[in-house]
Amino acid sequence: MKKIATAALLSGLLVACAPQPAPAPAPTPPPAAAPAPEPSLTAAGRASRIVAIRAVKCETLLTLSEEDRAAASMFYIGYTASQRRRGKIDVAELSGIEAAALGYCATFPNAPTAAAFNNAFADNGR
Repeated sequence: MKKIATAALLSGLLVACAPQPAPAPAPTPPPAAAPAPEPSLTAAGRASRIVAIRAVKCETLLTLSEEDRAAASMFYIGYTASQRRRGKIDVAELSGIEAAALGYCATFPNAPTAAAFNNAFADNGR
């Protein structure tokens, strides 16, 4: 009888000492709802602003922030390349074209920006 009691006690101790499986993790709560986006202006709510590309004056380009001026310059480089029917532009020429156009604009602030980039292409773009 002692053997049975000892075996039962030992098996109970072994079960108690055996590693227990980790409890299942608590279910994660659903993600919080994203905040509602700011209402954006629709095309009807946005004031229409038409820009005549060939009429923008150099002085306007020169008053832009550096970031906006760089973006406008890239636009005018692409526009001028298209007008000149150029299918390719050497990226190494971009900074020279932009610098020449901005220099032209500084000299002739009342000139059209498109003319400044056209001249810059003639001088720097192959």
